[in-house]
Amino acid sequence: MAPRTHIAVLGGGISGLSVAWYLARISPPNVAITLLEGSKRTGGWLHSDRINDPLHPDGSLLLERGPRSLRPQGVSGLNTLEMTKLLGLERDLELVPKTSLAAKNRYIYSHGKLHMLPSSLSGALTHPLLAPKLVRAGLDLVKGSSKEDDESIESFVTRRFGKGMSDDLISAMVHGIYAGDVSKLSVRSTFGMLYHLEKEYGSVILGLLMGKGSVETPWDQLLKERILKGMPELKTFDENVSIYSFKDGLETLSKALEKDLRDSGRISIHLDSPVEKMDFNHSNKTVKISIKDQEPVQADMVISAITPRQLYNLLPHSHSELIHNPSVAVAVVNMIYRADQARLASPGFGYLIPKSENSAVNHQGLLGVVFDSCSAPTQDQGSSQGQTLKLTAMMGGHMFDDVVAQSSVHDTDDDSGMTMIKSSDKMTNSNGREQALKSFFEKAAKDAVKRHLQIDSPPEIVKVHIHRECIPQYLVGHLQRMQKLDEQLRKEYDGMLAVTGAGYLGVSVNDCIKNSREVAEAIVSKLEEEDDGEAQLVGKQDAITGLERSWFL
Repeated sequence: MAPRTHIAVLGGGISGLSVAWYLARISPPNVAITLLEGSKRTGGWLHSDRINDPLHPDGSLLLERGPRSLRPQGVSGLNTLEMTKLLGLERDLELVPKTSLAAKNRYIYSHGKLHMLPSSLSGALTHPLLAPKLVRAGLDLVKGSSKEDDESIESFVTRRFGKGMSDDLISAMVHGIYAGDVSKLSVRSTFGMLYHLEKEYGSVILGLLMGKGSVETPWDQLLKERILKGMPELKTFDENVSIYSFKDGLETLSKALEKDLRDSGRISIHLDSPVEKMDFNHSNKTVKISIKDQEPVQADMVISAITPRQLYNLLPHSHSELIHNPSVAVAVVNMIYRADQARLASPGFGYLIPKSENSAVNHQGLLGVVFDSCSAPTQDQGSSQGQTLKLTAMMGGHMFDDVVAQSSVHDTDDDSGMTMIKSSDKMTNSNGREQALKSFFEKAAKDAVKRHLQIDSPPEIVKVHIHRECIPQYLVGHLQRMQKLDEQLRKEYDGMLAVTGAGYLGVSVNDCIKNSREVAEAIVSKLEEEDDGEAQLVGKQDAITGLERSWFL
């Protein structure tokens, strides 16, 4: 059957791969799908490196540049588990059971030491960081609701539980999830459960005591029912497993998606194909996609899985909502120590640095440290397994520019992108400038580990990766802006453009996958409305933008 409808997907990160995968699985056979990725690889921020172990020639070590684990909890967690099973990846799973130290022991570094987070109310009552704040936090029961549509996380938590709770606890969680600033991020878009508990019950604590602890849209409820009906065993998985990854790292998932797509024969994948412009022809309902140094691609619909800022530069109309939020830069520092020379006095998943520690100054932008050897002990292979202590420091985030400005390495812009100038010798070579910044973060990470974990031995291996604009920051009013953008896309592009990805309705890998599924299924449902044997897109009155869910959050 000759293709009647051609859908182009922009971006081959986890969102682009996922939306293409779902389209390939459920769309009619006469729908053609093309995926355009600007770089030489798919997977985006999912990037796992297996390297040779210099101390054990027959062994190897697994390092993660970006995300390293997934949570099975919630609807989005169930959805990714279903994808994992459909891809046949069960044997590759690296599980962290809820009974493990990595699941039970999570820390905050404050007042010069690690503090384990309590796992029960009784533990909180005697916790040195939390106990002094509980009396003030109890006022949440009588505070009543705010009439604001949105506010910052810091404003919300301080108003209901006190400034200490915001600075010492919640800010650390925000560092771990968003690498962001609690004083700027939207509580409704990031901690929506807290927002809705206050609105519905007048008290977060009261809502939790009544067993209300999640925000589910109608799509979420239907999806959960569908998944558990087809795979009821996933409910047990959720109950027993805290987090999971894969034996060869999280990139296993994106590689499996790409392989499955290529094997299906349903999709054409083009790497090294950066899109430069899109022209929308409203008379014949087609989109001309201009690609650097290549022939343009003609499509009936585009699903953008690139960043909102990248999309902004491709569109004929200006949409300020796409460029309102910044995205932060994060330095990821992988450190490998010999197990016989370095060990953890406090095993667990890792620790985070709260705002109260003023980490931009005192800790040179350290957001937190993950204890990889404890959380994923069998990812190393051969004789390397159990012979190293692996740690990963995350640095920068919303403090990135301030930290660089305080150091001897300065970050400015020039025609080539980033310029690094070391005050001592005024380096002009771009590679040298980048290496200077990496050296700075390497030293800062090693110093932090030495001070916080009392590890005096130097690491045998250090790898530093700087990811620019890697985590979108949902500033206050984000959902309202997404609702406005939904209306604009519906009006301006006649159903020829939809969006998905971390920049819109969730930054986690699980959120990106689930949102992409929703977009794909909604588009296919509109294709099927024709029901004449030849799928065809409908008009803008029923257009899919990928932002419909913003009205229900």
